[in-house]
This record gives sequence, C-alpha cells and structure tokens, in this order.
Amino acid sequence: MTPGMRGQTPVRAMRSWVPIPLTIALVSRAYSAVLVELANLLSHPHRLNPFAAWDAGWYLQVAKSGYHATPVTLSATNVHYDFAFFPLWPIAIRLSTLGVFPAAASAALLANLLFIAAAVLAWKVLADRFSPALATGAVALLAFSPPAYVFSLAYSEPLFLLLAAGYFLARRHPVRRGLLAALAMAARIAGAAVVASAAVDALLARGRERRAALLTVVLGAAAFAAWWGFIAVLVHDPLGFLHGSPSWGRSSGLVQLLDLVRHHDPRRLAAVGFTLVVSAGGLVILRRDRELGVYALAALALGLLPGGLISSMPRYALMAFPAFAGLAERLGRRGVLLLTLAFALAQWFFVTWAFVYPRVQPP
Repeated sequence: MTPGMRGQTPVRAMRSWVPIPLTIALVSRAYSAVLVELANLLSHPHRLNPFAAWDAGWYLQVAKSGYHATPVTLSATNVHYDFAFFPLWPIAIRLSTLGVFPAAASAALLANLLFIAAAVLAWKVLADRFSPALATGAVALLAFSPPAYVFSLAYSEPLFLLLAAGYFLARRHPVRRGLLAALAMAARIAGAAVVASAAVDALLARGRERRAALLTVVLGAAAFAAWWGFIAVLVHDPLGFLHGSPSWGRSSGLVQLLDLVRHHDPRRLAAVGFTLVVSAGGLVILRRDRELGVYALAALALGLLPGGLISSMPRYALMAFPAFAGLAERLGRRGVLLLTLAFALAQWFFVTWAFVYPRVQPP
C-alpha cells in the first residue's frame, strides 16, 4: 500500500488514487482520438473508421471468420498469414459485439476502455513499488507518448497491458498470477516478457517465491505451446508458427535495423529513437526492481525478433510500461512535464505517418 493510504478502508484508499491515472487516461484517449480523426480528414481517400485501420482489420477478420491455413495473397510477392495475430484479442472482439453491435465500433470502444483500466492498474503497480509521484509521471509519459494513439485503435495492446499490469499486482496470489501470464501469452508475443521475468525469479528467488515463479513459467509456456500446437495442426506443419510474423516483411528484426544504416528514413529513425529512449528507462528501472526491469527489457528486445518491423518497435516499447517509471525517475517532475508535452506533440507526426497518404507507415 502506498504512503498516505495506510489505515484507510480499501474503498476510501481507491477513491484517493484512482482519479489520478483515470484522468490521465481519459484525457489522453480524447487527445489521441482527435489526432486520428484529423489525420483521417487529411487523408485521401478518407477511411470510414480510422480506428479499425491496419492490423485492426486483420483482428476483425479473424474475429469474424477464424484462422486460415493458407496465406492471404496481396500481390505476387506479398502474402500474409493471419495466424501472426494471437487469439485472445479476436475472441474479445467477438464477445464485445454481443451478437448485435458492429465489430469495428465495439472493438475500438473496448480498446479505449481497456487502456483506461490498464492505466489505473499500471499506476497502482508503480506506486506500490516506487511512489505515487513516480507512477503519475510514468503513466503520463506512457499515455501521451508518440505511438500511444494505438491504444485508441482496435489493437491488442490495451488488452495485453491490462493483463500485464494485473499480473504484477497479483504478487501474493500465485495461481492468479500464473493464469494472467497465460492470458498475456495468448494476447501477444510480449507475453514472453512476462514469462522471462518469472524465469529469472525462478532462478534467483527461494522458497515460496521460486515456486510461484515456476508456476508462472509453466502456465505461460503451456499457453504458448497450445498456440504453437494449434497452428501446427492448422497448417499441417510443426514449424508453422515460424511462418506467421516473418511473412509480413522481406526484412525484419535485426536485419531491418541494420538496413536503416544505409537508408536514413526519418520516420524509421524516429521509431528507433523513441525505442532507445524507452530502453534507457528500462535500464534505470532494472536497478530499482529486478522483476519489472527484466520484463521491460525483454518486451523491448522482442521487437528485434524476425517478423518485428521498425515501424512497430514503438508499439513493443509501449508494452514495457515500467520503463516509463525509469524515465520519470531520471527526469524529475519538471522534466516529466516537458517530455510529456514533447511526446504529445510528436504523437501528431506518428499519427500522420500512419494515416496521411500517399506515403504511410503502418504502426
């Protein structure tokens, strides 16, 4: 329990801190929504629903008709497998329609609501481990960061962030923790970062903490194995999973990063620059809290795997939410305010790069 909350009833304690991250989350979602709508107006042709753009369309298609063994052919040399997208978010989209509402609208609304809940839980995690002031700065940096507009799209990031924050809050409940890790693994590949942090704890901790960490590793690994097995059966290939994300780019991961040395694309440089800034925060937080630090750095490292695109690296960085606490600690209150404003201004450029034709860069 954070300082100033001791001696209060749970309800009164919540009333004292929930409005802080709640306000940040609500204002940031309104801000991102306005930017997306403005960018869509500048784009020709306009999208009917810009919040269901890019990967959101694939999630919506999976929610509607499931996964397919054969790739979707976009051109003679461009094929994509829809099982590159993990299953939990399409399931949530399907449920959100209640069999009545349009999936695109309900999915975008659900994503915004999930982010608001995730911001509240993330604040609690960081306030409990560090301080309320640091948590407030971290959530503000996260919510207004340049790629944070994706939290308003029908993407899986808000769902994953909610599960990850819930996982770190459930320190005293090993079974709940393990189940949340399994769900996180079913939501995004970033679930591997949760499992990685638990694996480190399983090696270094003792007694009950080690047993709890091992349970997380087992359940998280089981969820991933189940997804791997499903794809293997679907495509009749035991290595089918490896064809998923890599099918989305001729060069990806470290290969694409090395390519950036030869082609100085300012948009890609901005994506890498933001990721490096967040990585610095991850290194800071590793010194303060091993579990959160390992998770943050592992989440960032996943963007370098085959299938990871430079334009998507900032989204991977958003999953490393404890790293924003590292930035807040180094910057201090005034520095956090200035960087939050700079982030909010830079978000406009990230949004226009994603939506304003003719040269777009999907998030």
